Amino acid sequence: MNDEHKEVHRYPSFFGQDEKNSLCAMGKFSSYCYETRMSLEYSNSLMKTAKAILVAKSALAMQLMPLAADTGEIGELSGAIGITLQAGTPSVPYYKVVSAGLKSEAAFRGQIKGVIDNNVTFDRLPDLLDPTKLAWPFVDGMFATARGWATASVSDGNVTAITIGSSGLGYSRTPQVRIHPPNTGTNVRTDSRQAKAVVEINASRITRITLTDGGSGYTIPPYVEIEGGPHFLRLVEEDEGKQGRFFLINSNSGDRITLANPLNEDLSQILTPDSLIEITPAWTLGSLFGYNPPLIREGNETNADRVYLRDGNATGYHAYYHDGSTWLRVGDNTTDASETVIYPDEAFIIARRNPSPLEIVFGGAALTVNSFAHLPEKGRSFLMNNPFGANMMLSDLIASENLTTDHNTSHKWYAHPSDERADNVEVLRNGVWTTFWHDGTNKDVSKPARATARAGSGIAGALTAEDISLASGDVTFASNPHVGQNTVVTTRSPHGLSNGFMVSIKGVKGYKTDSNATHKWQVDENGQKVSSGNGLVINSAINGFYEITNITASTFELKGKSNNSDHFPDSGSWSTGTPGQGYTSDAYLIFVGGGGSGAKGLAKVAGGKVVNISLTDGGAGYLSAPKVVINSGGWRRVGSGNTPANDALIPSGTGILLVRNHPNGTASRLRIANPVK
Repeated sequence: MNDEHKEVHRYPSFFGQDEKNSLCAMGKFSSYCYETRMSLEYSNSLMKTAKAILVAKSALAMQLMPLAADTGEIGELSGAIGITLQAGTPSVPYYKVVSAGLKSEAAFRGQIKGVIDNNVTFDRLPDLLDPTKLAWPFVDGMFATARGWATASVSDGNVTAITIGSSGLGYSRTPQVRIHPPNTGTNVRTDSRQAKAVVEINASRITRITLTDGGSGYTIPPYVEIEGGPHFLRLVEEDEGKQGRFFLINSNSGDRITLANPLNEDLSQILTPDSLIEITPAWTLGSLFGYNPPLIREGNETNADRVYLRDGNATGYHAYYHDGSTWLRVGDNTTDASETVIYPDEAFIIARRNPSPLEIVFGGAALTVNSFAHLPEKGRSFLMNNPFGANMMLSDLIASENLTTDHNTSHKWYAHPSDERADNVEVLRNGVWTTFWHDGTNKDVSKPARATARAGSGIAGALTAEDISLASGDVTFASNPHVGQNTVVTTRSPHGLSNGFMVSIKGVKGYKTDSNATHKWQVDENGQKVSSGNGLVINSAINGFYEITNITASTFELKGKSNNSDHFPDSGSWSTGTPGQGYTSDAYLIFVGGGGSGAKGLAKVAGGKVVNISLTDGGAGYLSAPKVVINSGGWRRVGSGNTPANDALIPSGTGILLVRNHPNGTASRLRIANPVK
């Protein structure tokens, strides 16, 4: 399968003595806490955790608000997260746990050729200007530079000058530069024209940016975008166990990428040949908060707003500020920190030290695959974010596959009947931290059960047994209608589904067709017409998650979805759920979303699988389909005795602290299931 190559262009989008007293509001800080009963303990180099994390009883306490978004709109491909910072002062800052919650748009998407040690290689690709020739997929060294930045000046509608703000570092090839389009004009030929420029480098730094065309239609200075910067490689192949793994890129050549591997893993077992990956720019202090001016208040070490980022070994946090020219680390006023990387799984802390409130917006792309988070070693903790921009459950965050009751299994989440001995999850909502742990029930689930619900068909929108399904089957045929007509899926009879269910389609392949033709002819990789059965075999466009309609005993239509290929024999399956594997006890059902509340159920288990779902309460108000959560029943909440918590919601914009009590816990990666999938 050939994936489209894109040029590598990027769009922008703990503590010193003076702060220890204020930081007591985040938790007790040795003897500096004014006798308030807090519970998150920090030091200059080490973030320690106490048992219960409370909001300060002192009037001095800063306000810890939910992670990430107060407001936000996150679509399938792009979105924005709005953050409100209350007023603070240098002596009593306003602190907020925050996450970008988004990722940068992909600079490259393609398949791996091979992996040796920490090096990943790729095939050459057709040149964009001459498809008959093969070209290197990457620009040498561009994925691991310190990206330069520049600003534009405008006069009389034209860009008149480009001023270098930072020369960057590590450029082995001349980067491309893009001046964003003008903000006025209706006719690109007469009154609106995009400015152009070229870059010169010397000794791996940008030395000059020369305008070649000042453009027209500019009333405000446009953003000047320079190629480069640190990047991550992320696995997007649909592998439930590995999808979402990400690695920082240390260096690259034209067809090879060398990855950072801090856990010394065997990357050949994670990144296999033909696996689909994407390369995305890493968020940095500069790209996320702005190079000059920044989104937050600039100044000196005393009065500037600060951003606290986890240090490289996850033992503590470092403070950064913008001095009006660049980003600096507190205690180091000479080293440019603009390209300090913000990892996809980490949360950070903003200290508002200005006496006025501020609203800032982060833009980017929504994460559509699974993710991974840092699981710290014994006695340490990790402050992270809900990375998906959507509500998730505790069982999404820590799946059964990651649980263990064996203290010798050091890389997994430790479950135990006692919260004092088990690993803890601290969830921050509306300024209050709540502690959860898992007691080990159904810890050996190797494949979680899954079910789908539709809108409630009962009285007042109550759910009924007919509104829940965990059926599955093979796709025996999928039609290939023209755009505007629904694809009809044929399966073995009877499928037992009803209109309104959401069905997942996976693994359907087909012979690629020309959608522009009156008759959908099969075509080869060059778009040339071929005879039936000889077209290029591709993954069908119908793979995904769709509402069904117009059912018969053996068919259903995918509402609003047309195909792009003729069905390849014996390919594909459909499902509304799966019985799972490895269950030893009955599981619980809860329903999230759909506009309703109150529905509960029980998943009966036999032979390690869920064999039947029964509703114990249909609830009311489910006017749209809720998410069905089948949880292990092992989650408990501190303060509720031995009563199972039956899973818990972690809303979008919620802070999460992973506290490692595992007696032999080692640093590892924790797989997190995307709740949207």
